[in-house]
Amino acid sequence: MATSSSSSSSSPSEPAPSTRPSSPVAGASRFTGSRALVTGAASGIGAATAQRLAAEGAQVACLDRDRAGAEVTVAAITAAGGRAFALECDLLDRPTVGPAVDRAAAELGGLDVVCNIAGLGGLVLDEDLTLDQWDHTIGVNLTGTWLVCQAALPHLLDGGGAIVNTTSTAATNATPYASAYAASKGGVIGLTRSMAVTHAAAGLRVNCVAPGPTDTPIAETFLPPDGADVNLVTSVILPFGGLGRPEDLAATFAFLASADAAHVNGHVLKVDGGQRA
Repeated sequence: MATSSSSSSSSPSEPAPSTRPSSPVAGASRFTGSRALVTGAASGIGAATAQRLAAEGAQVACLDRDRAGAEVTVAAITAAGGRAFALECDLLDRPTVGPAVDRAAAELGGLDVVCNIAGLGGLVLDEDLTLDQWDHTIGVNLTGTWLVCQAALPHLLDGGGAIVNTTSTAATNATPYASAYAASKGGVIGLTRSMAVTHAAAGLRVNCVAPGPTDTPIAETFLPPDGADVNLVTSVILPFGGLGRPEDLAATFAFLASADAAHVNGHVLKVDGGQRA
């Protein structure tokens, strides 16, 4: 769960991001010649993952509803000597998802890696959660992930490849006030495991990453809602050692997408600093 959390009052303070030093890019040529699609690439974990894959040699299609943000990611990649382009697509606009994936594959000359990182979050009292909020959360986090996977399959099944989806520690462990979010991310785990066994014989691997509290733009949506038990929230989602960094997650996505994880399939990899150990 890309979250921020609190300490002791109804106006909780956010924990600081981790101050540990950045690690160098390992295996800098793991993706030479690879074609990658990253959703949610305008900011946070998606932007960091797009940059990580490009730094390791991949050509990257940066898909996001925020085209300007995706262009910023592309600019960072090209400034570092990488190759990337932006695609605008709102995963809630279902008829446009397939064509966007097809366009990415056409411009890249195929697909080898898909990282589904676009998503949204939030804590809401169950009695206040509306059906529209429920549908919106499921629509982006679960249905959107499925639509990208489905559209990418014809491109990936030709020669194998890797899909890395995004779940959350809110799905692997109980999190209060997160009914819609946890349900959507739990669905991603089921989707990932089913696709992994269905397409393993074709050489396609499907795994997912479960972020813990991470310093991303959606972190503020995980503050306790009005009327919530603040101590209950902080006892569950207060991060150890500060918030994780998008770069921590990017390294994990790159690992699962790479040949280093060739025998890893249908796995849920938590990246939470030991918070939910």
